[in-house]
Amino acid sequence: MVVILNKPNKPDYSLAKAYRPISLLECVTKLLEKIVAKRVNEDIISADLLPMSQFGSQPKHNAINAITTLVHKIQATRQTGNVGALLLFDISGFFDNINPEHATQVFCQKGFPDNVCCWTHSFLTGRSVSLKMGTTVSAPCSVHNGTPQGSPLSPILSALYTTSLLDLASWWMHRDLTLYVDDGAIFSISKTTHAATASAI
Repeated sequence: MVVILNKPNKPDYSLAKAYRPISLLECVTKLLEKIVAKRVNEDIISADLLPMSQFGSQPKHNAINAITTLVHKIQATRQTGNVGALLLFDISGFFDNINPEHATQVFCQKGFPDNVCCWTHSFLTGRSVSLKMGTTVSAPCSVHNGTPQGSPLSPILSALYTTSLLDLASWWMHRDLTLYVDDGAIFSISKTTHAATASAI
């Protein structure tokens, strides 16, 4: 069940962006997902499955650390007499567009047992959603992509989903990519502002 709430102080409530969908999940289901999430996170940490450039869903590796790392890069660039360019971005609709098959494939590639991979695929598929606005409730409709909003497991799945992109970016020269789940930063270094900017974009 997804409850549609109006955002306060919006000038025009005829626009969809003036509303916020809130997903209501079963408490027992969330408890199970929290147990699985804790176990999966322990495996991620012990086997070092997330790149250091992904700052989301890792203990002692949070948004503050991401900012500190970026500040260090800027200071180092200035000390060497080079020019840096920074491109900040957000992957629009990231959580709602995660492909269940690819997410399951990532789990398999990371070495999780087959039963965990199958459970993950089951968790991400076969879902349906009803929208509730006021007293009106829509008929259920199928959801084919995305991670459940509010689930303790969703941030971990989403962070793992980005590993292929971060592995590819690790081969870049004179620029790097860091992510906090779906919020990214590309920092490039060159001798001139024009070259650094061209490299970042």
